[in-house]
Amino acid sequence: MINEIFESQNHLKQFFKNMKHTFLNHFNIISPSMQPHLVDSGIAGELGNLCSLFPYDITQDFGFESRLSNPKAVCDFFLQIRKGLPGALMLAGKSTVSNLSGQLQDDPFWRRVIRIFMAWTDAEHILSQSVEVFWLEFDYQDSGYNPTPNIFFRIAETSGDDRYVQWELRRRVLDEIYMILFDITFPDDIANNLKICINSLPEGAGLYQVGFMIPRKTEAIRLILVRIGLTEIENYLKNIDWPGEMEIVKSLINTYSSKFDYFVYNINIGKTILPYLSIEMYMLNMYQPQFGPRWGEVMDFLESEQLLTAEKRASLIRFCGKKTSNSLYPVRYINGINHFKIVYRRNSPLELKGYFGTMIRPVD
Repeated sequence: MINEIFESQNHLKQFFKNMKHTFLNHFNIISPSMQPHLVDSGIAGELGNLCSLFPYDITQDFGFESRLSNPKAVCDFFLQIRKGLPGALMLAGKSTVSNLSGQLQDDPFWRRVIRIFMAWTDAEHILSQSVEVFWLEFDYQDSGYNPTPNIFFRIAETSGDDRYVQWELRRRVLDEIYMILFDITFPDDIANNLKICINSLPEGAGLYQVGFMIPRKTEAIRLILVRIGLTEIENYLKNIDWPGEMEIVKSLINTYSSKFDYFVYNINIGKTILPYLSIEMYMLNMYQPQFGPRWGEVMDFLESEQLLTAEKRASLIRFCGKKTSNSLYPVRYINGINHFKIVYRRNSPLELKGYFGTMIRPVD
């Protein structure tokens, strides 16, 4: 009985602590590392307002996207939501500790987002059985952050099943999410193009993420494709009738394959395959700039190509590092660069984006 009383009291203490803390606490701790060339003070204030809408323990991993050739100090913001961690229950409104702000709970679209996470945290639901991770990405638009997120998710790949069986599962998942968000099943014309893109993948390649770009007011979806070899991507794009300029793609692959260890490809599909391709460029082992020369060599090249400003380069390097804090409990903040992405759009200049972020980990 005494143990139960102590457990109840501890739970209440934790509850009231979390009531006073939001994700803004985490952002405030890492924000001194965000140099003004990445996020200026005004935009940092807007980002703080966005972070204050989410509970303290919403995620252990969050990050930013910066357009590296654009001198404007603006970043998009994203949260990774992993299955089985507190953030999933918080987004579903099922947490006994803390949930979303009243502003989000009262928002008509966010009520639909909450329904997705209610389904995801129901062990009997297909979303719980088939979706591994969600990402919520918030665009900076005009003078503030749009609280309506782009929604990315990863559907589990089932080993041993043929592509027909895997496609049927994916279509059911897409129907469920689309029905929750928009009251309709996943559109047939987009589904047909998606099926072509998946069935045309080389042996061993896979679909890592599907993205619904909701605040951008486009019906097109984004596919993030992995494990496509350097010698396979050209034939793949031809097989799906990708309408972009293949010579530019070949040039990009030839240029950057010697500087990075592997690529991940993004394409956009709607009623047609769209003339968009982005190449996410990664290094193995994720060593940060202070631990080896490769990042510096790559950044030298990107700066020489006028894809990366000197100010943003310096700011990215200064962002990297570790910090320990004891706001609610002792945690370590690990800041680092994740990858670069070069973006091709037909009849538009190439654009380079940088993805950097923070891992929140308990102190051993």
